[in-house]
Amino acid sequence: MSQVLGKPQPEDEDDDEEEEDELVGLANYGDGPDSSDADPDSGAEEGVLDFSDPFSTEVKPRILLMGLRRSGKSSIQKVVFHKMSPNETLFLESTNKICREDVSNSSFVNFQIWDFPGQIDFFDPTFDYEMIFRGTGALIFVIDSQDDYMEALARLHLTVTRAHKVNTDINFEVFIHKVDGLSDDHKIETQRDIHQRANDDLADAGLEKIHLSFYLTSIYDHSIFEAFSKVVQKLIPQLPTLENLLNIFISNSGIEKAFLFDVVSKIYIATDSTPVDMQTYELCCDMIDVVIDISCIYGLKEDGAGTPYDKESTAIIKLNNTTVLYLKEVTKFLALVCFVREESFERKGLIDYNFHCFRKAIHEVFEVRMKVVKSGKVRKKKGSTPNGTPRVLL
Repeated sequence: MSQVLGKPQPEDEDDDEEEEDELVGLANYGDGPDSSDADPDSGAEEGVLDFSDPFSTEVKPRILLMGLRRSGKSSIQKVVFHKMSPNETLFLESTNKICREDVSNSSFVNFQIWDFPGQIDFFDPTFDYEMIFRGTGALIFVIDSQDDYMEALARLHLTVTRAHKVNTDINFEVFIHKVDGLSDDHKIETQRDIHQRANDDLADAGLEKIHLSFYLTSIYDHSIFEAFSKVVQKLIPQLPTLENLLNIFISNSGIEKAFLFDVVSKIYIATDSTPVDMQTYELCCDMIDVVIDISCIYGLKEDGAGTPYDKESTAIIKLNNTTVLYLKEVTKFLALVCFVREESFERKGLIDYNFHCFRKAIHEVFEVRMKVVKSGKVRKKKGSTPNGTPRVLL
Protein backbone atom coordinates (compact mmCIF):
# COMPACT_ATOMS: atom_id res chain seq x y z
CA MET A 1 0.00 0.00 0.00
CA SER A 2 1.32 3.40 -0.90
CA GLN A 3 0.01 6.71 0.30
CA VAL A 4 0.36 10.39 -0.52
CA LEU A 5 -0.46 13.13 1.93
CA GLY A 6 -0.12 16.86 1.66
CA LYS A 7 -1.50 20.03 0.24
CA PRO A 8 -3.32 19.90 -3.11
CA GLN A 9 -1.36 21.06 -6.12
CA PRO A 10 -2.84 23.84 -8.28
CA GLU A 11 -4.40 22.49 -11.44
CA ASP A 12 -4.46 23.94 -14.89
CA GLU A 13 -7.49 26.26 -15.12
CA ASP A 14 -7.86 25.53 -18.83
CA ASP A 15 -8.33 21.84 -18.10
CA ASP A 16 -11.08 22.68 -15.62
CA GLU A 17 -12.87 24.78 -18.23
CA GLU A 18 -12.78 21.91 -20.72
CA GLU A 19 -14.25 19.51 -18.17
CA GLU A 20 -16.99 21.91 -17.11
CA ASP A 21 -19.24 21.29 -20.12
CA GLU A 22 -19.26 17.55 -19.47
CA LEU A 23 -20.62 17.79 -15.92
CA VAL A 24 -24.23 17.31 -15.08
CA GLY A 25 -25.93 17.23 -11.70
CA LEU A 26 -23.73 19.19 -9.30
CA ALA A 27 -23.01 22.38 -11.17
CA ASN A 28 -26.19 24.11 -9.98
CA TYR A 29 -25.53 23.32 -6.31
CA GLY A 30 -23.79 25.99 -4.29
CA ASP A 31 -23.44 28.57 -7.04
CA GLY A 32 -26.03 30.99 -5.78
CA PRO A 33 -25.29 34.51 -4.60
CA ASP A 34 -25.54 33.40 -0.97
CA SER A 35 -22.80 30.80 -1.15
CA SER A 36 -20.03 30.89 1.43
CA ASP A 37 -17.46 31.86 -1.18
CA ALA A 38 -19.56 34.81 -2.25
CA ASP A 39 -19.65 36.44 1.18
CA PRO A 40 -16.15 37.46 2.16
CA ASP A 41 -17.43 39.95 4.72
CA SER A 42 -19.41 37.47 6.72
CA GLY A 43 -16.91 37.60 9.59
CA ALA A 44 -16.06 33.94 9.46
CA GLU A 45 -12.72 32.56 8.42
CA GLU A 46 -12.59 32.15 4.66
CA GLY A 47 -13.59 28.68 3.50
CA VAL A 48 -14.56 27.59 7.02
CA LEU A 49 -17.97 27.46 8.67
CA ASP A 50 -18.35 28.59 12.26
CA PHE A 51 -20.75 26.18 13.93
CA SER A 52 -20.37 27.66 17.43
CA ASP A 53 -23.42 29.88 17.04
CA PRO A 54 -26.47 30.48 19.25
CA PHE A 55 -28.18 27.55 17.52
CA SER A 56 -25.98 25.07 19.38
CA THR A 57 -27.18 26.16 22.82
CA GLU A 58 -30.80 26.89 21.93
CA VAL A 59 -31.97 23.62 20.36
CA LYS A 60 -29.18 21.18 21.18
CA PRO A 61 -30.49 17.58 21.14
CA ARG A 62 -29.92 15.46 24.23
CA ILE A 63 -28.72 11.84 24.16
CA LEU A 64 -29.22 9.71 27.27
CA LEU A 65 -26.93 6.75 28.06
CA MET A 66 -28.77 4.31 30.29
CA GLY A 67 -28.38 0.70 31.39
CA LEU A 68 -27.53 -1.43 34.37
CA ARG A 69 -24.37 -0.96 36.41
CA ARG A 70 -21.11 -2.03 34.70
CA SER A 71 -22.78 -2.44 31.32
CA GLY A 72 -20.17 -0.23 29.64
CA LYS A 73 -21.89 3.16 29.30
CA SER A 74 -18.99 5.33 30.45
CA SER A 75 -16.49 3.30 28.41
CA ILE A 76 -18.50 3.97 25.26
CA GLN A 77 -18.50 7.70 25.91
CA LYS A 78 -14.77 7.80 26.65
CA VAL A 79 -13.77 5.77 23.59
CA VAL A 80 -15.98 7.60 21.09
CA PHE A 81 -15.64 11.20 22.26
CA HIS A 82 -12.43 11.28 24.32
CA LYS A 83 -10.19 9.02 22.21
CA MET A 84 -9.47 6.81 25.21
CA SER A 85 -7.86 3.48 24.39
CA PRO A 86 -10.29 0.59 24.95
CA ASN A 87 -7.76 -1.08 27.24
CA GLU A 88 -7.64 2.02 29.45
CA THR A 89 -11.38 1.78 30.13
CA LEU A 90 -10.69 -1.25 32.32
CA PHE A 91 -9.47 1.20 34.98
CA LEU A 92 -12.55 3.46 34.91
CA GLU A 93 -14.42 3.66 38.17
CA SER A 94 -18.13 2.95 38.22
CA THR A 95 -20.22 6.08 37.64
CA ASN A 96 -22.02 7.10 40.83
CA LYS A 97 -23.73 10.30 39.69
CA ILE A 98 -25.37 11.67 36.57
CA CYS A 99 -22.68 13.04 34.26
CA ARG A 100 -23.62 15.59 31.63
CA GLU A 101 -21.27 16.54 28.81
CA ASP A 102 -21.62 18.92 25.89
CA VAL A 103 -20.31 17.61 22.58
CA SER A 104 -20.18 20.80 20.56
CA ASN A 105 -16.99 22.82 20.85
CA SER A 106 -14.54 20.50 19.12
CA SER A 107 -16.76 18.78 16.60
CA PHE A 108 -19.63 19.27 14.18
CA VAL A 109 -21.72 16.75 16.09
CA ASN A 110 -23.69 19.02 18.38
CA PHE A 111 -25.56 17.55 21.35
CA GLN A 112 -25.48 16.75 25.07
CA ILE A 113 -24.72 13.31 26.51
CA TRP A 114 -26.18 12.39 29.88
CA ASP A 115 -24.58 9.30 31.45
CA PHE A 116 -26.90 7.77 34.07
CA PRO A 117 -25.50 5.47 36.77
CA GLY A 118 -27.06 2.03 36.63
CA GLN A 119 -27.70 1.86 40.35
CA ILE A 120 -29.82 5.03 40.47
CA ASP A 121 -33.59 4.66 40.21
CA PHE A 122 -34.43 7.79 38.25
CA PHE A 123 -38.16 6.99 38.55
CA ASP A 124 -37.89 7.68 42.26
CA PRO A 125 -40.19 10.58 43.32
CA THR A 126 -37.12 12.70 44.08
CA PHE A 127 -36.20 12.67 40.37
CA ASP A 128 -38.03 14.80 37.81
CA TYR A 129 -37.86 12.21 35.05
CA GLU A 130 -40.40 14.12 32.96
CA MET A 131 -37.96 17.01 32.68
CA ILE A 132 -35.20 14.60 31.65
CA PHE A 133 -37.19 12.91 28.89
CA ARG A 134 -38.95 16.03 27.64
CA GLY A 135 -35.83 17.44 25.98
CA THR A 136 -34.35 14.14 24.83
CA GLY A 137 -33.60 13.33 21.20
CA ALA A 138 -32.32 9.76 21.64
CA LEU A 139 -32.21 7.25 24.49
CA ILE A 140 -29.44 4.68 24.25
CA PHE A 141 -29.95 1.66 26.51
CA VAL A 142 -26.81 -0.45 26.91
CA ILE A 143 -27.16 -4.19 27.60
CA ASP A 144 -24.19 -6.35 28.57
CA SER A 145 -24.41 -9.32 26.20
CA GLN A 146 -22.03 -11.38 28.35
CA ASP A 147 -24.24 -11.16 31.44
CA ASP A 148 -27.74 -12.36 32.27
CA TYR A 149 -29.83 -9.72 30.52
CA MET A 150 -33.28 -10.48 31.98
CA GLU A 151 -33.00 -7.71 34.56
CA ALA A 152 -31.72 -5.37 31.86
CA LEU A 153 -34.72 -6.16 29.65
CA ALA A 154 -37.08 -5.40 32.54
CA ARG A 155 -35.36 -2.06 33.12
CA LEU A 156 -35.42 -1.35 29.37
CA HIS A 157 -39.17 -1.94 29.24
CA LEU A 158 -39.81 0.32 32.23
CA THR A 159 -37.58 3.05 30.82
CA VAL A 160 -39.07 2.97 27.33
CA THR A 161 -42.69 2.99 28.49
CA ARG A 162 -42.15 5.88 30.91
CA ALA A 163 -40.13 7.90 28.42
CA HIS A 164 -42.65 7.38 25.61
CA LYS A 165 -45.46 8.74 27.78
CA VAL A 166 -43.50 11.95 28.31
CA ASN A 167 -42.06 12.34 24.80
CA THR A 168 -43.33 10.32 21.85
CA ASP A 169 -40.57 11.65 19.57
CA ILE A 170 -37.64 9.99 21.39
CA ASN A 171 -35.55 7.59 19.30
CA PHE A 172 -34.98 4.40 21.31
CA GLU A 173 -31.63 2.72 20.58
CA VAL A 174 -30.48 -0.55 22.19
CA PHE A 175 -26.76 -1.30 22.22
CA ILE A 176 -26.13 -5.03 22.73
CA HIS A 177 -22.65 -4.38 24.08
CA LYS A 178 -19.44 -6.33 24.76
CA VAL A 179 -20.05 -8.72 21.86
CA ASP A 180 -16.29 -9.01 21.24
CA GLY A 181 -16.29 -12.00 23.59
CA LEU A 182 -19.00 -13.88 21.68
CA SER A 183 -18.80 -16.10 18.63
CA ASP A 184 -20.58 -14.99 15.45
CA ASP A 185 -23.37 -17.48 15.96
CA HIS A 186 -23.79 -16.47 19.59
CA LYS A 187 -23.95 -12.78 18.57
CA ILE A 188 -26.80 -13.44 16.15
CA GLU A 189 -28.67 -15.62 18.64
CA THR A 190 -28.28 -13.05 21.44
CA GLN A 191 -29.50 -10.21 19.24
CA ARG A 192 -32.48 -12.27 18.06
CA ASP A 193 -33.42 -13.23 21.64
CA ILE A 194 -33.15 -9.68 23.01
CA HIS A 195 -35.04 -8.28 20.02
CA GLN A 196 -37.83 -10.82 20.44
CA ARG A 197 -38.20 -10.43 24.21
CA ALA A 198 -38.09 -6.61 24.16
CA ASN A 199 -40.72 -6.31 21.42
CA ASP A 200 -42.92 -8.98 23.03
CA ASP A 201 -42.90 -6.98 26.28
CA LEU A 202 -43.99 -3.86 24.39
CA ALA A 203 -46.70 -5.80 22.56
CA ASP A 204 -48.06 -7.18 25.85
CA ALA A 205 -48.32 -3.59 27.10
CA GLY A 206 -50.13 -2.49 23.95
CA LEU A 207 -47.19 -0.36 22.75
CA GLU A 208 -46.39 -2.07 19.45
CA LYS A 209 -46.00 1.33 17.78
CA ILE A 210 -42.78 2.03 19.74
CA HIS A 211 -39.81 1.25 17.52
CA LEU A 212 -36.59 -0.07 19.06
CA SER A 213 -33.36 -0.12 17.03
CA PHE A 214 -30.78 -2.78 17.96
CA TYR A 215 -27.01 -2.68 17.40
CA LEU A 216 -24.22 -5.17 18.19
CA THR A 217 -21.38 -3.08 19.65
CA SER A 218 -17.91 -3.35 21.12
CA ILE A 219 -15.33 -0.73 22.04
CA TYR A 220 -12.61 -3.01 20.66
CA ASP A 221 -13.63 -2.52 17.04
CA HIS A 222 -15.42 0.10 14.94
CA SER A 223 -18.92 -1.22 15.64
CA ILE A 224 -19.49 1.32 18.42
CA PHE A 225 -18.59 4.20 16.07
CA GLU A 226 -20.94 2.92 13.38
CA ALA A 227 -23.78 2.49 15.89
CA PHE A 228 -23.28 6.00 17.26
CA SER A 229 -23.18 7.31 13.68
CA LYS A 230 -26.66 5.95 13.02
CA VAL A 231 -27.95 7.35 16.31
CA VAL A 232 -26.59 10.84 15.59
CA GLN A 233 -27.84 10.83 11.99
CA LYS A 234 -31.42 10.64 13.25
CA LEU A 235 -30.86 13.94 15.08
CA ILE A 236 -29.56 15.83 12.03
CA PRO A 237 -32.45 17.61 10.27
CA GLN A 238 -30.34 18.18 7.14
CA LEU A 239 -29.67 14.44 6.66
CA PRO A 240 -31.93 13.92 3.59
CA THR A 241 -30.29 16.89 1.88
CA LEU A 242 -26.79 15.61 2.66
CA GLU A 243 -27.61 12.13 1.38
CA ASN A 244 -29.07 13.55 -1.81
CA LEU A 245 -25.95 15.64 -2.42
CA LEU A 246 -23.74 12.58 -1.89
CA ASN A 247 -25.83 10.53 -4.30
CA ILE A 248 -25.51 13.20 -6.98
CA PHE A 249 -21.79 13.53 -6.32
CA ILE A 250 -20.92 9.83 -6.64
CA SER A 251 -23.16 9.24 -9.66
CA ASN A 252 -21.46 12.03 -11.60
CA SER A 253 -17.92 11.24 -10.48
CA GLY A 254 -17.62 7.48 -10.93
CA ILE A 255 -17.22 6.97 -7.17
CA GLU A 256 -18.34 3.72 -5.56
CA LYS A 257 -18.92 4.90 -1.98
CA ALA A 258 -18.65 8.20 -0.09
CA PHE A 259 -18.87 9.14 3.59
CA LEU A 260 -19.17 12.55 5.21
CA PHE A 261 -17.20 12.21 8.45
CA ASP A 262 -16.97 14.23 11.61
CA VAL A 263 -13.17 14.22 11.89
CA VAL A 264 -12.93 14.50 15.67
CA SER A 265 -15.23 11.62 16.63
CA LYS A 266 -15.00 9.53 13.41
CA ILE A 267 -18.79 9.43 13.32
CA TYR A 268 -20.12 9.59 9.77
CA ILE A 269 -23.01 12.01 9.66
CA ALA A 270 -24.13 11.01 6.16
CA THR A 271 -23.40 8.56 3.37
CA ASP A 272 -24.90 7.78 -0.02
CA SER A 273 -27.79 5.39 -0.50
CA THR A 274 -25.65 2.31 -1.23
CA PRO A 275 -25.33 -0.18 1.69
CA VAL A 276 -22.59 0.43 4.26
CA ASP A 277 -20.00 -2.33 4.51
CA MET A 278 -18.29 -2.62 7.91
CA GLN A 279 -14.88 -3.20 6.36
CA THR A 280 -15.27 -0.12 4.19
CA TYR A 281 -16.17 1.98 7.23
CA GLU A 282 -13.15 0.66 9.16
CA LEU A 283 -10.82 1.65 6.30
CA CYS A 284 -12.26 5.18 6.36
CA CYS A 285 -11.69 5.47 10.11
CA ASP A 286 -8.13 4.22 9.74
CA MET A 287 -7.50 6.71 6.95
CA ILE A 288 -8.68 9.62 9.10
CA ASP A 289 -6.30 8.49 11.86
CA VAL A 290 -3.41 8.35 9.37
CA VAL A 291 -4.18 11.80 7.99
CA ILE A 292 -4.43 13.44 11.40
CA ASP A 293 -1.34 11.68 12.80
CA ILE A 294 0.88 12.52 9.82
CA SER A 295 -0.49 16.07 9.61
CA CYS A 296 0.36 16.61 13.29
CA ILE A 297 3.96 15.69 12.45
CA TYR A 298 4.46 17.32 9.05
CA GLY A 299 1.49 19.68 8.62
CA LEU A 300 2.34 22.29 11.24
CA LYS A 301 4.66 25.24 10.76
CA GLU A 302 8.16 25.27 12.21
CA ASP A 303 7.01 27.26 15.23
CA GLY A 304 4.17 24.79 15.82
CA ALA A 305 1.52 27.26 14.67
CA GLY A 306 -1.47 26.28 12.59
CA THR A 307 -3.78 23.29 12.75
CA PRO A 308 -3.12 19.75 11.55
CA TYR A 309 -6.45 19.70 9.69
CA ASP A 310 -7.39 22.70 7.55
CA LYS A 311 -9.05 23.64 4.27
CA GLU A 312 -6.06 22.38 2.25
CA SER A 313 -5.95 18.93 3.85
CA THR A 314 -6.18 16.09 1.37
CA ALA A 315 -4.96 12.51 1.16
CA ILE A 316 -4.75 9.70 -1.39
CA ILE A 317 -4.18 6.09 -0.37
CA LYS A 318 -3.88 3.42 -3.05
CA LEU A 319 -4.76 -0.10 -1.93
CA ASN A 320 -3.45 -3.28 -3.53
CA ASN A 321 -6.90 -4.24 -4.85
CA THR A 322 -7.12 -1.44 -7.48
CA THR A 323 -9.08 0.76 -5.06
CA VAL A 324 -8.17 4.33 -4.17
CA LEU A 325 -9.21 6.08 -0.95
CA TYR A 326 -9.57 9.82 -1.45
CA LEU A 327 -10.02 12.24 1.46
CA LYS A 328 -10.73 15.96 1.16
CA GLU A 329 -11.61 18.65 3.68
CA VAL A 330 -15.19 19.95 3.52
CA THR A 331 -15.26 22.18 6.62
CA LYS A 332 -12.94 22.41 9.61
CA PHE A 333 -15.02 19.65 11.23
CA LEU A 334 -16.01 17.53 8.23
CA ALA A 335 -14.13 15.41 5.72
CA LEU A 336 -15.33 13.56 2.63
CA VAL A 337 -13.86 10.07 2.23
CA CYS A 338 -14.44 8.32 -1.10
CA PHE A 339 -13.80 4.86 -2.53
CA VAL A 340 -12.79 5.04 -6.19
CA ARG A 341 -11.57 2.47 -8.70
CA GLU A 342 -8.15 3.26 -10.17
CA GLU A 343 -9.55 3.58 -13.68
CA SER A 344 -12.15 6.09 -12.44
CA PHE A 345 -9.54 8.01 -10.45
CA GLU A 346 -7.72 8.77 -13.70
CA ARG A 347 -10.42 11.41 -14.19
CA LYS A 348 -9.33 13.20 -11.02
CA GLY A 349 -10.05 16.60 -12.55
CA LEU A 350 -13.70 15.65 -12.92
CA ILE A 351 -13.87 14.38 -9.34
CA ASP A 352 -12.23 17.54 -7.99
CA TYR A 353 -14.58 19.81 -9.90
CA ASN A 354 -17.62 17.91 -8.66
CA PHE A 355 -16.19 17.99 -5.14
CA HIS A 356 -15.84 21.77 -5.40
CA CYS A 357 -19.55 22.02 -6.25
CA PHE A 358 -20.41 19.57 -3.47
CA ARG A 359 -18.40 21.53 -0.92
CA LYS A 360 -20.12 24.79 -1.81
CA ALA A 361 -23.49 23.07 -1.51
CA ILE A 362 -22.62 21.76 1.98
CA HIS A 363 -21.70 25.29 3.05
CA GLU A 364 -25.03 26.58 1.76
CA VAL A 365 -26.97 23.86 3.58
CA PHE A 366 -25.60 25.00 6.92
CA GLU A 367 -25.79 28.67 6.03
CA VAL A 368 -29.56 28.21 5.87
CA ARG A 369 -29.50 27.18 9.50
CA MET A 370 -27.16 30.00 10.51
CA LYS A 371 -29.31 32.60 8.74
CA VAL A 372 -32.45 31.31 10.45
CA VAL A 373 -30.71 31.65 13.81
CA LYS A 374 -29.44 35.15 13.11
CA SER A 375 -32.84 36.33 11.90
CA GLY A 376 -34.40 35.17 15.15
CA LYS A 377 -36.77 32.65 13.58
CA VAL A 378 -35.63 29.74 15.72
CA ARG A 379 -37.23 29.73 19.16
CA LYS A 380 -37.10 27.15 21.91
CA LYS A 381 -40.83 26.59 22.02
CA LYS A 382 -41.91 27.13 18.43
CA GLY A 383 -38.79 26.23 16.47
CA SER A 384 -37.94 22.82 17.86
CA THR A 385 -39.61 19.46 18.12
CA PRO A 386 -40.19 17.81 21.52
CA ASN A 387 -37.00 15.76 21.10
CA GLY A 388 -34.85 18.88 20.76
CA THR A 389 -34.25 18.51 17.01
CA PRO A 390 -34.60 21.83 15.15
CA ARG A 391 -37.25 22.26 12.51
CA VAL A 392 -35.27 23.72 9.63
CA LEU A 393 -36.82 23.28 6.21
CA LEU A 394 -34.32 22.95 3.40
